[in-house]
Amino acid sequence: MTSILPGLMPASGQQPYFWGELGPFFNPPPQELPCCAIHGERLDLRNRTAAVAVHEAGHAVAAFVLGVHVPSITLTFTELDQTCGQVTQVTGANNDLLFEHTKRTVLTVLAAGVAANAWLLRESGLATPDRMFFAECGGRGDWMFAKSVVRENTSEELDPRDYWRYWAIADELLAEHRVAVAQVAELVIAGPVSGDEAATSCGLVNSPPIQRPTV
Repeated sequence: MTSILPGLMPASGQQPYFWGELGPFFNPPPQELPCCAIHGERLDLRNRTAAVAVHEAGHAVAAFVLGVHVPSITLTFTELDQTCGQVTQVTGANNDLLFEHTKRTVLTVLAAGVAANAWLLRESGLATPDRMFFAECGGRGDWMFAKSVVRENTSEELDPRDYWRYWAIADELLAEHRVAVAQVAELVIAGPVSGDEAATSCGLVNSPPIQRPTV
């Protein structure tokens, strides 16, 4: 199967890949289902930590550029006992992001996580179809968040393709800020880190938080 790089829409006539009810994906699902996503990626803990940190840094840098306030960024390490053995799960979060922005801003900021992760895999020579696929799987929570935010702000129901289309936009935005993504990711690994600290580290500005009216 052909792997389609993030930031590019499928070639003319090529349908996106689906895995069960999940999708669409640009990269093909693995030929054999792995025991778990962690073993499916086949990355050691150091590289998985870097990938998650870069994913979160991608969100943060896109937010700084587009005027979305970032309160804080954290990584969480959880030891899991699974049927395939004990594994360390690494998860990350841009905590408490609030959007009062356009659909384009919401989708660009939330698609920037997977775009940054895929860029790291390519640049580090670690990109394989399976890893790129699981990088996309890492954005499923971002897609669900985008769906709820757009519904709340515009009453519009998104199609999954809406989220994946914004890879191209997010990837283009981050292309001018690769150094910033790397700088923020370093802080996130050492973190937790506030949005203001992250913005200062890369020479960008963290917009003021949204002021909610009081009753």
